[in-house]
Amino acid sequence: MPTCYILEVGQISKQKVPSVKRIPQKLMQNNAKTMQYLDKFTRRKVQEGASHQKAAIPDSLDAWIAHYLQLAVVGVRSEAVAQKIALHLHRFQDFFVNAYGHDRLSTCLRRDVQAWQNALVSQGFAHATINNHLASLSAFTTWVHVHNPDLFPVGDPAKGVGELGLPPLEPRALSPEQVRSLKSLCDRLECFHQVKGRRRRKREDNDHIPRHAHGRPWRDRSIVYVLLATGLRREELVLLDLDQVEPHTPQALRAVRRARITRVRGKGKTERTVFLSADARMALADYLEQERPRDATPTTTALFLSASSIAARAADGRLSPQAINLLLTQIGHWHDAEMRDPARQISPLRPHDLRHTFAFHLAKVTGADAYELERRLGHRSQRYIQRYTNPPEEVAAQYIEEF
Repeated sequence: MPTCYILEVGQISKQKVPSVKRIPQKLMQNNAKTMQYLDKFTRRKVQEGASHQKAAIPDSLDAWIAHYLQLAVVGVRSEAVAQKIALHLHRFQDFFVNAYGHDRLSTCLRRDVQAWQNALVSQGFAHATINNHLASLSAFTTWVHVHNPDLFPVGDPAKGVGELGLPPLEPRALSPEQVRSLKSLCDRLECFHQVKGRRRRKREDNDHIPRHAHGRPWRDRSIVYVLLATGLRREELVLLDLDQVEPHTPQALRAVRRARITRVRGKGKTERTVFLSADARMALADYLEQERPRDATPTTTALFLSASSIAARAADGRLSPQAINLLLTQIGHWHDAEMRDPARQISPLRPHDLRHTFAFHLAKVTGADAYELERRLGHRSQRYIQRYTNPPEEVAAQYIEEF
């Protein structure tokens, strides 16, 4: 059994009893020493971990790009932005490897970044696109330089490389005459999707001419009208769901005097509401009644669907952005085939041309109200807002014709 010592009160020396005031001071001194030790220990471990991490990453563009995308881009930026950043960096990697035969990042200099910039110019990229490439590369090299300051012998290679000057922003808006002829063609799109040839047009019902299996003229017509009436971006259009349209039944769309599309997801995680014109309401009602039920399933939520006969369509049936480009390009070709006047031709017709047309019209009717343009277009940059308020050269020339 352990031995227990019992002392009487008188046997305890007063000098051995610690002072109540001295106990906190000793604890504070001990805590301060402990904190200093832990701080030095933690700093040393972090430095050792960082140096071990730097040593583990080889001097390779491919390795550092993969490390950067994993830690600083994927999951931090949106999926679309992350894909663009990865594309830009891999383009620089391909250029660097073709130039030197290796991808050692430590040998990258400012002249290499400038040479890549010039190469993009020679390939025909727009200045704004080249500046986006340079921004992606500059963010990457800055991140690498912070995490491993010794990697670049002469400093960050992208630092000090200036952006290219941007040309004056001119809206690519269609004229009223072009819009009128475009709407005329869209109202006759069904005949452009009919099969050709006498043998293929044999049928039992003489009043019905068969169409191509993948053709969706009512859908294409409604896409053009919706883009003209709302100014949506291509990605915003393909992400629309049926329940975002209020109302979203054919009968209600034909009866109401006002319809809208809510919760439009734009750039920068913004949301806005846009309204549908009378033509857009009628075109959308025709599509919802004539074609969408053939391509939709009970679980389908997307508004604009690919033809169900297409084997390679997405699992949810949603149209792809590339499909929007293709169908508008084809509509532009059909339109120009009917136009003898070159001034009325619109090819190549792009989704952003219809967005510019809507924006320029909105700027005219609102007196170039910047707040209303920002609300309906989902733009935060005043530079691009001004782009829509500046008239095209043809319209500007008409303004001063009578001066």
